[in-house]
Amino acid sequence: MRNRVFHQATIAGLTFEGVMTASGPSVACQAGGGVALGVSGLRQFQPETAPHRGEPRFGWWVVKYRDEARIGLPGFGPAHIRRLSDEFGLVILTERDPCPADRTRQHYFFTSPAWDALRQWVAKHPRIAKAHAEYDPYLPSWHERAMAEAAVLRAQSRLCAARVKGTGHGLD
Repeated sequence: MRNRVFHQATIAGLTFEGVMTASGPSVACQAGGGVALGVSGLRQFQPETAPHRGEPRFGWWVVKYRDEARIGLPGFGPAHIRRLSDEFGLVILTERDPCPADRTRQHYFFTSPAWDALRQWVAKHPRIAKAHAEYDPYLPSWHERAMAEAAVLRAQSRLCAARVKGTGHGLD
């Protein structure tokens, strides 16, 4: 299972992982819970039902869509929420914008460190990535995008190396 983890971050004492699942790229918390990336977000509310045993409580949650509570975030404040949002590209849901379009959620993920890590994971684990490529209901074409972006980055790296090698200093 470790070779399916593409990103990891510890925030407010909780460890979150970007992991490849049957639903495609997902975020999971080692304390419990997980949700597919691309349709997930962060919301402060009291859910009708909790994803695990116990009473649902008011607070911050990683949600699927708008109100499917998936990962409880006890003790999280604004700075923790912003960091988790930025790290995994999770939109913060507000009353003013209660349900951003899936494209908005997907775009935000594709600007995150978790996306950079997923792109690197695809290059490092091409067979596993290809086997999961069809699992893209929430992040359409994530595999093709990762492959295309990785190819561009490789070409840029080769071009930069050639410039440095050709001039001795790379400042042409």
